[in-house]
Amino acid sequence: MASLIIRPADFEDIRFIVEVRLASLTEDEIRGYSAPEYAIYSSIEKLRKMWDRENVLKDGFEVIVAEDRGKIVGFIAFKVREGSGYIDNLVVGKEERGKGIGRSLVEYVEHIAEARSCSLMKTDTTENAKRVPWKAYSFWIRMGYKDTGERRPTDYDFKEIPLVKRLSSMEYQALKNGS
Repeated sequence: MASLIIRPADFEDIRFIVEVRLASLTEDEIRGYSAPEYAIYSSIEKLRKMWDRENVLKDGFEVIVAEDRGKIVGFIAFKVREGSGYIDNLVVGKEERGKGIGRSLVEYVEHIAEARSCSLMKTDTTENAKRVPWKAYSFWIRMGYKDTGERRPTDYDFKEIPLVKRLSSMEYQALKNGS
């Protein structure tokens, strides 16, 4: 996708981020896999209240968008602290899936995490009461994330599945490449 641009989001992107989120998943699809909808990415008002500066939310999460020909087609929210990164949300528009946008967003934030001396990236997905993982599970496995084997109970009828990935050390890569 030659026209794809991955960049930090800005305040002007809020409406488009919410539009992508609302168009990408229906309540019926996520029922049994997610808490009742309260996510800030589903409300322009909530997301505006959470926005702090540049592409950073008040809780420290950074938002990155994927833009194709001037249209926001996906976004990712992540945080880096104490030597590891955490991906909280990854959303790609339904009509844009399968084009490498999710992979591009994840790789972009992994590179940011590595540049900030992180050696580990974390995320999670869920499984429903029947122990069926959410459809993103296979994406994360293909991206090199490992299932920790843990299933964390929630206040709802699903469990969280923690996933982790060791990032290649930038110093190791520099030595390996003879830099």
